[in-house]
Amino acid sequence: MKILLIHCHYRLPGGEDAVFAAERALLERRGHRVVVYERSNEEAAHGLAKLLLPLHAVWNRRAAREVRDLIAREKPDAVHIHNTLLLLSPAVVRAAKQSGLPVVQTLHNFRLFCPNGILLRQGRVCEDCPHHGLSCAVRHRCYRGSLLQTLVVAAAYALHRRLGTWRGVTMVALTGFDRDKLLEFNRLRPLFDADRLVVKPNPVCVAEEPVQPWNARKQQFLFAGRLEELKGLPTVLEAWELLGENAPDLLIAGEGPLGDWARAHAGPKVTFLGQLTPAELHRHMAESKGVLAASLCYESFALVPAEAHCLGTPVLASNLGNVGASVRPGIDGLRFAPGDARALAGAVGALLASSFDCEAIAAAARRTYNEEENYRALLRLYTKEER
Repeated sequence: MKILLIHCHYRLPGGEDAVFAAERALLERRGHRVVVYERSNEEAAHGLAKLLLPLHAVWNRRAAREVRDLIAREKPDAVHIHNTLLLLSPAVVRAAKQSGLPVVQTLHNFRLFCPNGILLRQGRVCEDCPHHGLSCAVRHRCYRGSLLQTLVVAAAYALHRRLGTWRGVTMVALTGFDRDKLLEFNRLRPLFDADRLVVKPNPVCVAEEPVQPWNARKQQFLFAGRLEELKGLPTVLEAWELLGENAPDLLIAGEGPLGDWARAHAGPKVTFLGQLTPAELHRHMAESKGVLAASLCYESFALVPAEAHCLGTPVLASNLGNVGASVRPGIDGLRFAPGDARALAGAVGALLASSFDCEAIAAAARRTYNEEENYRALLRLYTKEER
């Protein structure tokens, strides 16, 4: 098959970019030809492009035309869309639909119903927009704390709701939790065809090397992800301060808006690794006692916990949304109250005092996230078997 993948990169790399690259590589490894239409929000960081971004975020005529032309020229068998915010706009979804090909869109977040995408406001889960309308986000300036930027995003989704842009598109939820939430919101404000919403986890690509046993692992924990509040980084650093001299080593991998603040507030047991390659990240995961998933929001797909489990590493997860649902307490990790540093500190001590069967953790995760099943799921989406 020939597949057209469409994606807009954020200015800072994130999980959506990793999934886009992983699914592209998976299809290419299996012998399919992949055609890519990708842009980056970095293109609109300066000058005239920045001034025009509010218009392009609502309806990018050029991007829609380029997608139509690419489809006409390359004649793919299916179109798979990942992120359209901000530069591409949902207009590319409409352009793909006009081709008559199977069109698939992966919902990496809750942006269809929440302009900031994560159902989080002031550090707490918020479902105001799905229940009461997008004006709630505008009132609270939920997208990057900006009234203008929130208004632009809300306007884009309000317009495309009215136009029925996502009708007839196969929508992909990443977890059962996401599917239930999206269906709940869709009943209140119908945007897509409920019978076309399917669950397909993200691919999880780790080297299937021998799993390090529990007793051979270093007395260290790993936090991996964007350094920002919603990932629970302040909670993690506060927990390590509470642990004091008894704290194990903490490795922090990633960059983000809280990077400078975190480095200024970190204790002596904390080491910042910066942005790592997947291989480097997985090496640290594989030799750690545990991986931290301290999210304050629902998340959309708990990629870091999934990667950790595939390497046999237990996860300490906030008891919320997908990160909480990814952990079976006492079997492949422990849970703690989200945003509660004292609870996290207690969970760190409890995990170190426990013993885990790392081989069993890895075996269960690799059955769930194996490449073959992910590949078959993609083919079902592209050949209309899921419809």
